Amino acid sequence: MFTFIARLILRNRILILTILFLGTIFMLYQAQKIEVSFNFSRLLPTHDTTQVNYDNFRATFDQVGNTVVLAAEDYDVFAPENYPHWLKLQKRLEKIEGVESVLSPINAFTLKRNDSLKKLEVVRMNPELRKPDLASLRKQFYSLPFYRGLLYSEDKATPLMLVQVKRNALYVKRIVDLIEEIKAEVAGFEEASGVKMHASGLPYIRMANTKKVSREIFLFIGLSLSVTSLLLFFFLRSIKATLISLLVVILGVCWTFGLIPTFGFTITMLSSLVPSLIIVIGVPNCIFLINKYHNEYKEHGNQILSVQRVIRRIGAATLMTNTTTAMGFAALILTDSIVLREFGVVAAVNILMVFVISIIVIPIFYSFSKPPKKRHYKHLELDWVKKFIQTLTHVVTNKRPIVYATVITLSLAALYGTTKMYATGNLTEEYQSSDPLYKDLKYLEKEFKGVVPLEIVIDTKRPNGAQKNSTLKKIDELQSRLAELPHLSRSLSIVDGLKFAKQGYYRGDPSFYSLPTSQERNFILSYLPRSGNDISLLNSMVDSTGQKVRVSMQVEDLGQEESEVLQSKIRSIIDDVFEPERYTVIVTGASIVFLKGTDYLIKNLIVSLLLAIFVIAIIMALLFRSFAMVIVSLLPNLFPLLITAGIMGYVGIPLKPSTILVFSIAFGISVDDTIHFLAKYRQELRASNWNINSSVLAAIRETGISMLYTSIILFFGFSVFIASSFGGTVSLGILVSITLIIAMLSNLLLLPSLLMSLEKLVTNKEFNRPIIRLYKDNDDEDDEDEENEDLSESEEPEKLNL
Repeated sequence: MFTFIARLILRNRILILTILFLGTIFMLYQAQKIEVSFNFSRLLPTHDTTQVNYDNFRATFDQVGNTVVLAAEDYDVFAPENYPHWLKLQKRLEKIEGVESVLSPINAFTLKRNDSLKKLEVVRMNPELRKPDLASLRKQFYSLPFYRGLLYSEDKATPLMLVQVKRNALYVKRIVDLIEEIKAEVAGFEEASGVKMHASGLPYIRMANTKKVSREIFLFIGLSLSVTSLLLFFFLRSIKATLISLLVVILGVCWTFGLIPTFGFTITMLSSLVPSLIIVIGVPNCIFLINKYHNEYKEHGNQILSVQRVIRRIGAATLMTNTTTAMGFAALILTDSIVLREFGVVAAVNILMVFVISIIVIPIFYSFSKPPKKRHYKHLELDWVKKFIQTLTHVVTNKRPIVYATVITLSLAALYGTTKMYATGNLTEEYQSSDPLYKDLKYLEKEFKGVVPLEIVIDTKRPNGAQKNSTLKKIDELQSRLAELPHLSRSLSIVDGLKFAKQGYYRGDPSFYSLPTSQERNFILSYLPRSGNDISLLNSMVDSTGQKVRVSMQVEDLGQEESEVLQSKIRSIIDDVFEPERYTVIVTGASIVFLKGTDYLIKNLIVSLLLAIFVIAIIMALLFRSFAMVIVSLLPNLFPLLITAGIMGYVGIPLKPSTILVFSIAFGISVDDTIHFLAKYRQELRASNWNINSSVLAAIRETGISMLYTSIILFFGFSVFIASSFGGTVSLGILVSITLIIAMLSNLLLLPSLLMSLEKLVTNKEFNRPIIRLYKDNDDEDDEDEENEDLSESEEPEKLNL
């Protein structure tokens, strides 16, 4: 097949380049439509019970995750010198497009009894006066227990300003500018007042993610191009070879940016890594092709034959290695997670696309170029490279017991390390401890016990059941017992609203802040207004039918184990307070969904990794038709994964989506080296009349150089992710880099050692008759016939620079 492909490419060079050029122009046009996701990635499938509960909750109640929380550190808003700054900030925030309301201590509402109208009037604390009585205002505000833990901390040192964002502005492009405008106003307040302001809340955290993803995608592309170009020039010692390799991966990046919106996807934290992955994974293609071209030309000095053999002899092998790499990502498509499926599709398709680009561009480029001079392939004989290859051959020939002993020892140590691994599901796990967003969230946790929403929905199973005295008492008991648990903020429900109304009915006396009796409730409810935006916070506590009631609170950003313990305690209290036959009670909220989503994602990634291993094992079986060879080919690639898992256990790197991805990415890439090595080994077996030792050593000498070059480039290429501000991306970069270096050594030491030690077991007639042949055998007469055929069909070979 690749003989035909070689003829097709070399006979239609201008046409093929024109098609590639036009396709790239179209992809650049499509890239203009690309958008960054403005929402947290949906980790759970839509049919998952946890997701269904959360979606139903959001459909039933208002004000779900739409609040930006601003906290002033050690600040008395009622002090004469502070009040003007706080009032100015509040006024300016209210004018921002997309802000629905701003609530703070100076404009909090209270309820005032009007006997003549027989109603409780909603009254603001009136900050509009030019010279308000701040002492009276302070006394009035702190006499309202309703706001304790809601607008001020227990010690009254930290006031809050709650900025509610309109729901139609939450998940559109406007939210980016809206959050930036809030940040600008906060910065102005800090400068004017000299007070540190802490900001958090789901819209704020979500936009921090979006901004970082947008910024880092181009940072990684720039770093990847810089690192790979320097290493390419260092290895190949040729500006021409370096530039053509960069052209290939840049074209791959253009197609990546074009295909994402073409598929209808947006850029998420995961898919933002794909352009850099294409650069890092595409460069090894270029190295194998260029090294093969230089090796061929060095051997016989015929340029057209060298270009043809690049495609014919290693085209199939390069396709297969890219296919196995793509399979590592494509396995994610079978998961139920939208974010994983999109990442798998984009990565797999573009890895195959960069192969197509490389197999087209590099041979055509060299067919137009002048023949290489000796200095262009002198890199194949560098002293340090020669010594590296000689060391490998010496160890494989004479030190195999040491290789096996080392592998067994490290494997046992790694197995023990895996017992120390643990999973986590923190919302802020991806943030480094030095990140301002992380610091702000931890400050709010310290003062208010968290900002991550946690919700309890109580279904009374009957309309207006939420107003029954027995139900209200149970909710009050639930809230009292929840207040005793660590890691939870104060809760808020319709019970708090009724307590607030009772206090208002009794002229604001704080001693009356308690649940009304049945008799009190009847006449207090008759005084309450039936609607109004001023008490929307209370209106959102019960659904429109009065059947479902909501208890809202915030929770600290806990790890998986702590969160599960807390949820168990909450469920135990719920089961103790509410009879299952009379009430249906669910616990939901962003914290629950994220924790369950992370756990689900980890399980899906483990399954996808096992699936990738299985599929690649099938591919190996098709390639080599030997069960023993499949086992031998997988062992050198599973060993690095085991070592990496052990390192994670010893160092304390948790299992989470970004670190689980390490195994799929590293396995798919490291198998490439195995395929190249074994394919060359089989080719050498036929050439050497089945001399296994000489075939193994010849395979090391030819593929070892390319494997060394590509592994070093991959190591430094993935290392650019260390520059990320997301902790998970940093871990991914470090772990993949380490894994690939171990995989290179494993494929150049363990794999050849196994081939030599198990020669009769793994090398048989079936191995010599594969279903798919990757490397063409050395058939010089056939090559010469094709060369003559190609040349005879060219009117003037000189025009091809042959």
